[in-house]
Amino acid sequence: MSSLFPIPIIIFIKIIAKNGGVSLRGIRNLPAWLIKTIVFEPFRWVELLFNSKIRRHQIEKDPIFILGFYRSGTSFTHEFLSQDHRFGYHTNYQMILPEIMISTEWFLAPFLDFICRLFKIQDPVHRIRMSFKYPGEEDGTMTTGLNPRGAQWGYFFPRIMMKHFRKYVLFENLDDKESKAWTDDMLFLHKKISFINKGKQLILKSPPNTARIKLLLANYPNAKFIFIHRNPYDVYASNKRFWKVTHRIYALGEFKDVDINRIIFETYSSMMDRYLEEKTLIPDGNLVELSFDEMMKSPLETMENVYKSLKLEDFDVIKNKIKDYLRKQKSFIRLKHELPIVEKTLVKEKLMPYIKHWNY
Repeated sequence: MSSLFPIPIIIFIKIIAKNGGVSLRGIRNLPAWLIKTIVFEPFRWVELLFNSKIRRHQIEKDPIFILGFYRSGTSFTHEFLSQDHRFGYHTNYQMILPEIMISTEWFLAPFLDFICRLFKIQDPVHRIRMSFKYPGEEDGTMTTGLNPRGAQWGYFFPRIMMKHFRKYVLFENLDDKESKAWTDDMLFLHKKISFINKGKQLILKSPPNTARIKLLLANYPNAKFIFIHRNPYDVYASNKRFWKVTHRIYALGEFKDVDINRIIFETYSSMMDRYLEEKTLIPDGNLVELSFDEMMKSPLETMENVYKSLKLEDFDVIKNKIKDYLRKQKSFIRLKHELPIVEKTLVKEKLMPYIKHWNY
């Protein structure tokens, strides 16, 4: 079959049908997908011309992976590190339009950023000005790239969240053929990101990787890891808000009767258990663990320690740039997460092993 087929809109329709269809509320989130799969289709034909180059491309230096559960500070850490011009990273544009990122990012991303500035459009999740230059996530890209094995389809079709989490984050009940297909797809994406970054060492952030250390090391034995943890009470509260936002702006499938509390507790516990089990596989000197609180209180000193501990590039080269970046962040107001007593008790009951482990 020609690589031009099957056409993305057909793949998208099949994914919708397989995952329960579009709810009445979900119809409002369809237009972006229709633009992506129909209007941008000619650019995909151009992009396919790069596939042979991408497959031949070699990642010379194993990536740096940022690990941690959703809303634990992984995005801030990723953006912090992306200030260093010596590293490459995966942009929001590449996450939203991965199938045409090589052929169009150079002219379309600046235009979209101009629109965001003009209309003062905010990122509803991170509450900062939306920019297509900010770092994105590979698991999000697997989904927006219409890969049926994308772990994030659960945010678009909430009723399948746990099924996809178990299969494509924990790799449970996944046969060898499908596991290999997922790995091949992700490695191709890494090569594509590396190719567009002209071979720079990549800094990659996707929370599901927290449960995939063994798999990542199988492909990148010299990879380095930065794990960030946050008070589980705050993580729970922030994820509750995160789900409300994603329901409003992303969900296509039915959201009714979905137990969000159960999803948060089960995914958090499973990812942390897998992380604590597999982190022992990481070679000495290739893992740094830090807390969200220390990153917020002393970001410059904390990141300088990360550079030294992992033996990264000379931190002094970008120290002034980092200081400028931090000055711009001072206006950002963090949300205060207040939980009712009932929910605090529930978090304590469900997440006590992790509260104790990190002394919260």
